[in-house]
Amino acid sequence: MAIRVSLLFFVFVSCIGILSASHDPLCGLKLRITTACLNYANKVMIDKVLKKTRGGTMKAIENDSHHLYFKLENIYVKELSVGRSSVTMIEDKGIQWSARDISISVSADYHYKYTQLFLPIKDHGGIDGSVFGGSFDVRLAVGIDSTRRPSVRVDSCNYAIDRVKVKFNGGISSLILNLFKSLVEHYLKDILKSKVCDALRDTVDRDLEKSLHQAHISSKIGSKFLLDYGLQEPPVFNSDSMETFHKGIIYWRNNIQQVPFQPSPFPPVTRNDKMIYAWVSGYMFRSLTYQAQKNGMLQKTLTNDDFLNSAVGFLNTSCKFGKHCIGKFLPQLQHQFPREVVEIELKSRKAPNIILVDGQLRLIMNGSMTLFVKAPNATERKYLFTMDTNMASSIKVSYSDGYLRSNLGKMNCNVCISNSTLHPIYDRALNFIMQTIVKHYVKPALDGQGSVGLPLLKSDDIKLVNTNLTLTQDAIIIGTDLQVIEI
Repeated sequence: MAIRVSLLFFVFVSCIGILSASHDPLCGLKLRITTACLNYANKVMIDKVLKKTRGGTMKAIENDSHHLYFKLENIYVKELSVGRSSVTMIEDKGIQWSARDISISVSADYHYKYTQLFLPIKDHGGIDGSVFGGSFDVRLAVGIDSTRRPSVRVDSCNYAIDRVKVKFNGGISSLILNLFKSLVEHYLKDILKSKVCDALRDTVDRDLEKSLHQAHISSKIGSKFLLDYGLQEPPVFNSDSMETFHKGIIYWRNNIQQVPFQPSPFPPVTRNDKMIYAWVSGYMFRSLTYQAQKNGMLQKTLTNDDFLNSAVGFLNTSCKFGKHCIGKFLPQLQHQFPREVVEIELKSRKAPNIILVDGQLRLIMNGSMTLFVKAPNATERKYLFTMDTNMASSIKVSYSDGYLRSNLGKMNCNVCISNSTLHPIYDRALNFIMQTIVKHYVKPALDGQGSVGLPLLKSDDIKLVNTNLTLTQDAIIIGTDLQVIEI
């Protein structure tokens, strides 16, 4: 029985491990695990253990005291039932897992050896045994280790048994043992009471702690970025939820450096109707754009190869009738540089800003576009002009399959010439150039990155259902229920 209770407890804590004070610490990601989640986990795992245990075998139980060695092996579980069980939050302390009215019936082989005055008495045979009225209360302490991963240990364990009933079969001394079975039952009762808690402590303090120590606390985002979601503070336990606080920052993978700004406080939310809530701070998005800007990712030389479909050949200075090219909107190019091609240097002046305005997520970008012209096979370019650009767009965010994804709305652009060798350049020409670049390169590139998504609450063993997403002040809140696929 000890091994089955250990298994149940191990699975329960593993489920909590996927997430892994009056004032929240400043961080980029916060998770709330509610009692609804714990109740669901408790039900799923009780059902799972009962299904796996009935008709199965258990690890051998042995005990070696002063004069008596006793061992049960080949333990076959005929029946197991749990009357009721629950998981509760202990405010400021941890989690308590309790079960009552546990009954189990087994058959097994026994061996014993009794030594007194150097005269050993030993025998073996079969035994049928039942445990009635079993119960346990296990308190779990969850914290943070030196690697910013979750840590866990059994803080206290109490296991009780109402009564044990046994019947010995076979062996020379089976008749004698049955005559004194009340003493044997009392002996086995004491053994089980110690073995169950010992097994729980061993499973949690050694096996589960080792598993948590190997847990991932970062995820790759594409080939350039790394999302760090290691714990920043120990978990906080309230009467109806557990909250964990994670760093929630995005780094440049090849150059891990801190950002020169801090997260904003999360808005207070008291909802607990979903199993799990995740707060994603604007700090996470700002760290992404900061790293992209700092490491030169937000600059690009556009050529004709970057324009496909209806915009093929857009950067040509000359094109056939019915075709659109930059030369048709800048006639000077056709006259001064016929049958040549334009290259455009895109460059962001500062990290794009992602903000929440009136419940809507918006992207604001500032940059410049510098145009050059050259012959098709030449290496030298001639400078044409530079225009400053300001772009803004709404961002539609969605959450599915463990990823937070984004898609841009219509982009509004303002452009002005800051330097030029071409005169005159009309606003209509500038707007056409800008709209074409945005439509055929900038927006598809950003939407492509957004479709990759940020990995949040992703697990191969758990399906997220009934998910909703709320935009609040400088944070996105994801609320979701869970369905276990496989434990």
